[in-house]
Amino acid sequence: MIKKKLIEICEKYILDDPIAIIPEPYIPYIPNDWNKILILAESQNLSKTNQNYVDTLKSKSSNEKILRLYDSKNNVGVYPWDDGSLKLAIESSLNVEESKTSISNAVLWSQRNQTGANKNPKGKIKDLSTEIWDEFLKILEPKVVITAGKVAKEVINKTNWKGKKIALRLPSKNAMSRISGMFNEKDLLERFPEVKNVVDMHNDWVKSYSLNKIFYACHAVSLLKDKKLL
Repeated sequence: MIKKKLIEICEKYILDDPIAIIPEPYIPYIPNDWNKILILAESQNLSKTNQNYVDTLKSKSSNEKILRLYDSKNNVGVYPWDDGSLKLAIESSLNVEESKTSISNAVLWSQRNQTGANKNPKGKIKDLSTEIWDEFLKILEPKVVITAGKVAKEVINKTNWKGKKIALRLPSKNAMSRISGMFNEKDLLERFPEVKNVVDMHNDWVKSYSLNKIFYACHAVSLLKDKKLL
């Protein structure tokens, strides 16, 4: 029933002008045994580098595009979640199972610049995303909304949502690499046993850019561990 209501909201917001790569917005991925935690990154990267995914989306029906985050449980379609960064951070800081957590992006459309690169979300698509999340959150009623990145934070802060919300940094490779190199990976794991425990259980999450992901998880633990969110 919840999913049906969310789909109906998205159907009202299908764009009739070509400002976005895909005109349909999409609903968040919500597992059947949802723990009422909602994680929001910024937007999908539908640049030329991800053209295969874009072509796949364009071949789908309108309803399938709205449900795009349900295509695969292993790769939802939210990059910092799929690459393990947000999964590691959330399990480490909140002691919950990532498989029971809802995930999406705050901005529900994507654009390209003149070179075909991913365009930073702003303007109409950002404002409309705020309107959609205002409606989504009334239906979802999560216990907490955790935003990753400035854009996601701004979108949710402009809604009428009065529930708990926490803002984390976006775990982008560039941003994390500028800081993470100042730390020793082994030392971080010793100082943050919450992170080490999850890394030991899910080593596949840190097969690439391990220091970045571990550093980001430590950031999440530092901000969230003492907050009563659940």
